[in-house]
Amino acid sequence: MIAIAALMLVFCLLIPMFFIWRLWRMNEPTRLGWLLVLMESSMLVALVMLLGRWDMAGMWTRLILIGLAIAAALASARRHASRPWIVEDRQALWRSLGPTVASLLLSSAALVYVVIGMTGQQTGYDLAFPLKEGHFVIAHGGGISLLNHHSGHPAQAHALDIVAVNAAGLRASGLIPKDPARYVVFGKTVISPCDGLVIAAVDGLADQTPPTADRAIPAGNHVILSCNGLHIELAHLRQGSVWPKTGEQVRTGAIIGLVGNSGNSTEPHLHIHATDAQTGEAAKLAFDGRNPLRNTQFVR
Repeated sequence: MIAIAALMLVFCLLIPMFFIWRLWRMNEPTRLGWLLVLMESSMLVALVMLLGRWDMAGMWTRLILIGLAIAAALASARRHASRPWIVEDRQALWRSLGPTVASLLLSSAALVYVVIGMTGQQTGYDLAFPLKEGHFVIAHGGGISLLNHHSGHPAQAHALDIVAVNAAGLRASGLIPKDPARYVVFGKTVISPCDGLVIAAVDGLADQTPPTADRAIPAGNHVILSCNGLHIELAHLRQGSVWPKTGEQVRTGAIIGLVGNSGNSTEPHLHIHATDAQTGEAAKLAFDGRNPLRNTQFVR
């Protein structure tokens, strides 16, 4: 987990900075070459912006990097404004631009794939957002594995992992702190996203020390609600916090428990997923009419 988090920071920070530096220093002989490099760099930076875990690298950091990328693009545009679009030796020009064109095609295809994974699905069942009082971010959500590590699981293909961030836009004090209390979401109040019947409620399992996970009991402390033909599971709750009992009716907004780190969880977060009560197939969820995808923010 530590290695994965470190790689994510490299992905979020070093890759965009390299392409920003490349744009800033770009010195192509033609405006065509400038345009192709600009398009390639823009595609790759856009991929990082969509795929990165910005709750780890900083929600504000993403905005700063976008600003720097725009500034570098404008500076390079000014520098290349008076240059010709093409040179007489076109074969030499295309040989020099061949790798850039190939990279542009690959990055464009990857970006289209990611965008389809984000937008190519209908809006899900609209529920109330299941957390109170905080600035929350979807850490995993979307229809492809690059956005959502649950997507390959039949019953959890549309599952969501939700974290919270502080004023600096970070989910925790440190990269992978061992104290669960150093994660902003730890102890946040979980509420019922719908009117429903509690069909399962489990408590008493210890919260794990990050990044340790209890794979024997995947959901940890959790509650399952039956709402409008769906079974909705809220998992990894804090030990001793689960409020409702099996068989009780709950109203939208009723307290379910607190966010913890029990079960198969490497760090505190709220896991929520829904299945069709008849077929057991994964059901897509929405909050406030919005599709929750990676880096979608909800403020309560």
